Amino acid sequence: MATVGVAHAASGAGAEGPALELWGRIDAHLRGRLREDLYRRWFAPLRVLGLDGDRLQIGAPDPFHRDFVDDNYRDWFDEFVPPLVGAPLRTQFVVDTSPPPRPALSLDPAAPPLSGQAVPGETRTNPRYLFESFVVGESNRFAVAAAQAVAKTPGRAWNPLFLHGDSGLGKTHLLHAIANAIHENSPGSRVAIVTSERYTNDFVDAISRNTMADFRRKYRECGALLVDDVQFFAGRDKTAEEFFHTFNTLYELNVQIVLSSDRSPKELKGLEERLCSRFEWGMRVHIDTPEFETRAAILKKKAQAERIDLGDEVASLLATHIKSNVRELEGALMRLAAFASLKGEPLSVPLARDVLSDVIPPPGYRPSIERIQEAVAAYYGITVARLTSSSREQKVALPRQVAMFLCRELAKETLQTIAEKFNKKDHTTVISAIERVNELSLADLEVRQAVDTLRSSVIS
Repeated sequence: MATVGVAHAASGAGAEGPALELWGRIDAHLRGRLREDLYRRWFAPLRVLGLDGDRLQIGAPDPFHRDFVDDNYRDWFDEFVPPLVGAPLRTQFVVDTSPPPRPALSLDPAAPPLSGQAVPGETRTNPRYLFESFVVGESNRFAVAAAQAVAKTPGRAWNPLFLHGDSGLGKTHLLHAIANAIHENSPGSRVAIVTSERYTNDFVDAISRNTMADFRRKYRECGALLVDDVQFFAGRDKTAEEFFHTFNTLYELNVQIVLSSDRSPKELKGLEERLCSRFEWGMRVHIDTPEFETRAAILKKKAQAERIDLGDEVASLLATHIKSNVRELEGALMRLAAFASLKGEPLSVPLARDVLSDVIPPPGYRPSIERIQEAVAAYYGITVARLTSSSREQKVALPRQVAMFLCRELAKETLQTIAEKFNKKDHTTVISAIERVNELSLADLEVRQAVDTLRSSVIS
């Protein structure tokens, strides 16, 4: 294949020459093969910004649009673009900061207008992230209740509200839902909602431009401050110190503060203890991985919003095998819908297994003992060699018992084969391990969660 070797820098006025020509071919391919509503909503607003070597930079109108396309369609672009253009071309989705040549297209013709008064450089709320569009299940019920409470009475219910959990479980959705609800209840109030990355960039920009007074007015003279992914303040001492003082100012004024992180305040490394302790002053809520019923409901709601004809069998297949986070679940649905649209086929179980073969194992799949050993060792932070050693330390013995239990349950291997793989001569050791894990799973929540998590990761 030929190599794309011409470099063009992105500009506010857009790109020229080869970049425009390549994007024209890609855009025509999308327009001709996708459903009209799917193309209009997600791909028509994209603009090519430039070509640098083998990387085509594509601009989206806002961070939400960029993240959605990047999360849900990157694998698809990587698959169809190189054969289409005849070169190993990679696509990079970024936010287009240049002035648009025309009014920006709405993400959803039926979506309500953006709420709140925007300040230059301020991230606005996403109108699609509402409490009504959030699927509630046992894994997130308390987090939703807490979020609704602070949205109803900002600064008086729980302040701060600290939401934490793994990536892709809905923390960002809840932050924007809170902001949208505050705007609706108090139309005149200004809500500052940003990522920690944006806050850091604004802080650095304020220092370089000598505009710290403007920066502090933006973040300290607001009706509520919501910051996503505060774990990224770690290692940024000056930014963290500035945020510490902003936090104190707002807290003393009873201004609502809502924070999200992928870990609890006590697990945040690289942040001063005085800041982490303040994160625990109000309400700290953990969001867990959604259970099967919630995952299926999320898929149904997403399909309805995107006008995708999703049958129960396909929804069940995806919900069974994709468990790690909601973003991956929704991404799989959008990826499947795009391929179905291109092929002109309805969504079906065979198509889903074909398109999503990287995340959905074939029927009758059994993981090997070696894979189970690797997964368990990684989960408990030890090596496979340590796991299969003769050590009787509790930090090794329990993981070994869990691994033996899963080998019997998932790999369906004989007791003697399992014993040999763990360097044991007698299979009675395996029997004892299985009985022990069965007992602990009933009495110890931590062990039960470990087994469930490992079971899911190994078979998906």
